[in-house]
Amino acid sequence: MSAPSLGPLIRHVSTIGRARIVWVLVLSAVAGLAEAAGVLALPPLLTIIGVGNGATGATDASLLAALFGYVALICLAALVVRARSLAVDGLARDVADRLRSTLHAAVLSMEWARFRSLRVGEMQQAIAGETGKVGQGVVQAMAVAGSLCTIPLVLVAALSLSPAMTLSAMAAALTIILVTRKFDHRGYRVSREMVATNRLAMADLADDLAGMRIIKGFGAEAARAAGIAKRFDAVRAGLRAYERLRANERAIFQVAAASAVAATLYLSIAVFAVPLAEALVLILAYGRLVQTTLNGLSSWRQLDGALAVLASYDETLADCRNAREPVEPAPIAMPRHAIRLRGVGVVYPSAEGGQAGLDGIDADIPVGRVTAIIGQSGAGKSTLVDLLSGLTAPDVGDLWLDDARLPAARRTAWRQRTAIVPQDPFLFHDTIAANLRLARPDADIQALWSALEQAAAADFVRALPSGLDTVVGDRGARLSGGERQRIVLARALLRQPALLVLDEATAALDAGTEAAVARALAALRGSCTMVVVAHRPGTVQSADHVLLLDAGKLVAAGNWEQVRQQAGGLITALGMMDTATDKV
Repeated sequence: MSAPSLGPLIRHVSTIGRARIVWVLVLSAVAGLAEAAGVLALPPLLTIIGVGNGATGATDASLLAALFGYVALICLAALVVRARSLAVDGLARDVADRLRSTLHAAVLSMEWARFRSLRVGEMQQAIAGETGKVGQGVVQAMAVAGSLCTIPLVLVAALSLSPAMTLSAMAAALTIILVTRKFDHRGYRVSREMVATNRLAMADLADDLAGMRIIKGFGAEAARAAGIAKRFDAVRAGLRAYERLRANERAIFQVAAASAVAATLYLSIAVFAVPLAEALVLILAYGRLVQTTLNGLSSWRQLDGALAVLASYDETLADCRNAREPVEPAPIAMPRHAIRLRGVGVVYPSAEGGQAGLDGIDADIPVGRVTAIIGQSGAGKSTLVDLLSGLTAPDVGDLWLDDARLPAARRTAWRQRTAIVPQDPFLFHDTIAANLRLARPDADIQALWSALEQAAAADFVRALPSGLDTVVGDRGARLSGGERQRIVLARALLRQPALLVLDEATAALDAGTEAAVARALAALRGSCTMVVVAHRPGTVQSADHVLLLDAGKLVAAGNWEQVRQQAGGLITALGMMDTATDKV
């Protein structure tokens, strides 16, 4: 594992604005200057009040002036330190927000196939949890910078009082630094291990929350609880190792600081015979010098944790960007005759070297017609749907819109004219209106109600207390399965797509609602190309065109009668009957 470097942190902070960094450094320098001036102001103040000679030697006016000046100087330093703290906190917060937004945008820009290989919980931890730790690293880095600004100024003040004593204090500080060198980078190594452990724990926790119905249905609560407990045991072990390291370091720093102050006091009085007033100031100056040095050193060491998190963040960001979907924003001509697949193949990676999801598919999807895709589970239906809708690109072969090949960089433009209604309907924790406008942000209220009418959803939405402003809950949990499916269908119809893909979209609907939706979809014939992944015989038999897949290969294509003659026993195995009672 490579040693930590400040370079990446400086680069990320610089993106927020170099002027803000300079401002923090200026405030640090002013605070250090005020502190040094405060040290230099103490000897005359102590002399005025008679410390060390038994007589005050001061008038009321001179004493008040000296005290007022000293308090004013401290107030100035306090105001500068306050301004610096606010500036540093704002900078750290903005850095964390920028990191969060950058990684989130990179995830959204990933190829769909690559995104599906991620664990959502790990990405949530990277985006929401780890970026905050980097923000704390910015605070630590600025603390180190502040110490570097303050130490030279206090050092100059101390040298003006007693060069010999100052050199002794510097020797003590150097000794402390050498003694604690064994802590160098150990925190970084521990922190890198903690990042990986935390991500796994958060990913398992996200799986449990998402799969709660399955867990309870199979009575697997105890097994999942044991698994999570094991993950968090590993997290605690990492935290204990890190805290032990930091605690040992703090203990050494405290002992070293006390020893330095005691040595300074002894040398001042017993060896150098420094007057009491100067001795008190020297002790204060050296104590402050040593404390500032130790604080800076401690902040430097604590930076290890933030740098470890940032290293993992940068690796994750690089992986996401390497999986970025190519984008060419130019408009795309809609097909007038057919969406064509020529020699299309998709290979899924596996331990055995890859498994074909689709193998050499040559097929046409007629424009303005209904095409049904059928096949047993694992035949490649979902993979074909993802290709047709532009979510993924084929590993071999091409997708054509009439006689124009659709390159990978134009898939995003093609997706703007497509809509998918999945079998598992997903709704965001937001209002019904907001969920609908995901498909068409500029849609007015009339357009929303029109789409709901087409999806046979308008009546139940009107009956809700808040209507379109009803919040549907997490993943639409406040609605029934059929209601969710109809909202998702309405969202797709709102887009007025050139290609509408329905993946068993009516499976969760009752017979009456399904018939109403089927009538609405039938009205789209001729104006919209529909691809239906179906298992119901009536839906398939009423389609204009049918594609039959088996083990990733296209084994039959044509109208229902042609496919039935070509497929032989496969139709029987799929349970397709001759009667057509449910039609699209």
